[in-house]
Amino acid sequence: MRKSRYLVLIAAIFFISAIFGASHGKFSQNITDEETQKKYNYYDNPQVCLGCHIEKFEMWKTSQMSKAFTGDFFQAQYNKLAIVDAGRDEKVKGLKAGCIGCHSPSAYKAGDYPPTPTSPEKIDSFWNQKGGIKLFADRGVFCDFCHTIENFEGKSPFNHNYVSNATPEIDPKRGDLEDPWSPYHETETSELHADAKFCGICHNELNDFGVWVKATEIEYQDGPYPSMDIACQTCHMAPIAGKPAKMGPVRDENHGHWFGGGFTGFVEGAAKITINIEGTDLKAGEKINFSIKVHHLAPGHKFPTGASEERDVWLHVGVYDKEGNELDHIKIPRNPDDPNDKYFITTNRKVAYPTHSRYSEPIERDSLPEGDRLYHSAFIDSDGNFTYAQWYATKDIENRLEPLEEKIEQYQWTVPDKLAGQTVVLRAVLNYRRMPDSYAKFLGIPTRPTLEVSRDERLLEISK
Repeated sequence: MRKSRYLVLIAAIFFISAIFGASHGKFSQNITDEETQKKYNYYDNPQVCLGCHIEKFEMWKTSQMSKAFTGDFFQAQYNKLAIVDAGRDEKVKGLKAGCIGCHSPSAYKAGDYPPTPTSPEKIDSFWNQKGGIKLFADRGVFCDFCHTIENFEGKSPFNHNYVSNATPEIDPKRGDLEDPWSPYHETETSELHADAKFCGICHNELNDFGVWVKATEIEYQDGPYPSMDIACQTCHMAPIAGKPAKMGPVRDENHGHWFGGGFTGFVEGAAKITINIEGTDLKAGEKINFSIKVHHLAPGHKFPTGASEERDVWLHVGVYDKEGNELDHIKIPRNPDDPNDKYFITTNRKVAYPTHSRYSEPIERDSLPEGDRLYHSAFIDSDGNFTYAQWYATKDIENRLEPLEEKIEQYQWTVPDKLAGQTVVLRAVLNYRRMPDSYAKFLGIPTRPTLEVSRDERLLEISK
């Protein structure tokens, strides 16, 4: 009876593979070149993996890995900016292939770049999740690609230097499980798949001007967590108990495939803020000094990380009434001794460029209340201007939070006369946002929600 069940299972798997993996017409995206189409089909489509790895598939399909190519932000930035720049500027001509190397690696290996843009009906983002079959390039970063990676080229992982020698056959699948087995494919235990260096293959990026525009794995290696034997996978592929595949043994520990990150509740609690103020009984007109400690708590890398020229973490401080209405916005004092301080205080001046400043008109840099402390990277182009095009960065000026770092921000406040006789709330809130509203609007995509990282409050009694 058991043998019969396995034969039925194997037959079902091959049936799924025949439908989803070899059905060239269904997955062709109008590709007419047979060699390109053949190379795409070296990799099983994710629906084949669904046949056995149901739980893993369900996690993956809602993750940003599955949307690496179809995400609305990538589609807009790649097609509206990167490809245009690559076509007119010899210095960055590699963008057409370079971006695809990580965002749709099977398309890169097939030599299909730029791939056909995803139709608006199929565009995915974390905030606008859509289902449906993933076509060739639309598969993004998917099961069979990652699990056929053998190694990376050179001494360090960066710029998609993966070694993936997929073939028309059903290739061995690699992962970190001990004693793996499958009736469909050969399996191999891979130490690399449990190593942070595996993530660095795509999460470290050196641009053509020698600037590390993404360095998440490098940041991790420079921090305290490698010595604690805590890798990227520990948090972003959190261990779970159960069966990795429906016919496999129950395991005390295998990895989830949700890949949570900066698009999710992962940022809530990533840092903690604490208000330090000597007294809370104040007088109208009184000048006081207080500080706020910003403590990086959880991430194994800097916060924010990744495309950190777009991702903003900012500290907003204000005085509120009991109903939550802001009565006074307390701005961070400028530091006249730091010429880079202007990059770390929010501004709505039109000083940010979607691409190189010689090719585009400026937009509002932050689209936030002015005067808040801002933690991010400021990428500077060759003309000395702030750019959102990481491929044009010749300098990175940043003040991001290091792992476990504590920053102390100093504030001054003169209690307004209008608050005399009131009980008010001094509130500090640390926020995170995927990108400025001005940049999202420029790209024609939905603005990103603001996520609260941490807050602290003090009740103040104001006398006359």
